[in-house]
Amino acid sequence: MKNLQNISLSEAMEILHQLDLLLLNHDEWFSELTKNIILNEDINDDFISENPHELCNFGKWFYNDLPPDLRQAPISKDIELIHKNMHLKFKDILVAWKEKKRISKDSYNEATVKKMAFMLTVNTLQFMIYDYLLQTDPLTKTLNRTKLLSTLERERNRISETGESCAVVMADIDYFKKVNDTYGHAVGDMVLVQTALFFSSVLRPMDLVFRYGGEEFLIYMSNLDLISAIKTLDRIREKFATNKIMISTGKMINITASFGVAMLDPKVSIDSSIKKADLALYAAKRSGRNCVKWQG
Repeated sequence: MKNLQNISLSEAMEILHQLDLLLLNHDEWFSELTKNIILNEDINDDFISENPHELCNFGKWFYNDLPPDLRQAPISKDIELIHKNMHLKFKDILVAWKEKKRISKDSYNEATVKKMAFMLTVNTLQFMIYDYLLQTDPLTKTLNRTKLLSTLERERNRISETGESCAVVMADIDYFKKVNDTYGHAVGDMVLVQTALFFSSVLRPMDLVFRYGGEEFLIYMSNLDLISAIKTLDRIREKFATNKIMISTGKMINITASFGVAMLDPKVSIDSSIKKADLALYAAKRSGRNCVKWQG
């Protein structure tokens, strides 16, 4: 879910917590509404205001506290519309009740269906956030190894039918241990984060970056033959070598990376394709680093 990529993992966890609380609050809202009708008590003016969906606790949170990037996500747009329609439908019922008009069974059923749709759509958003948390590396916010295997397996099955050429790339930051030893692990983490951001910025939207472990990243490049992948990676390598990374206020360093590339082979296991890219990476390291090597 792309809209979650600009949200920290702690924010994502807080959103999950808030959604749980707000769903409980909506149940309490419905219970209060039902109690008022059954006991013939006064109705809270918020229930029948011009925009009741903006005045409930969920509405206040949605419009004021939900990160803008997430609010623009398609699922959030669905929630917004369903939540608004639910409140307006219950408002119609409450206005009719206050005016002592007959409330049809169909109107009540429609309102309760909208209430159920609202809860189910919020649950869908929660599931998407859980999925994001499970598949994301907490430091670099790239995809993690759990997501890697399922993604490559899906792609392997796809290209076995389409015949498309796709590349598996192992990328490793050169002399990363020296960075940690010289500047400390906090700076090392900053280098990893900025390296991930660099890769994401120079690759195509359809390419994927995974944190493979330590200072290693796996890059999946779809619809590229081996020669095109090598040329593309060499341009990325050159640009990365001249890219200055900020490690503290006003202090910048240059680092390089080595790349090993192989093709995703639909005839062999995912591990075999990754092993080829890994062997190519070792060849790049033995050749002096800051270069691209490949396995056919």
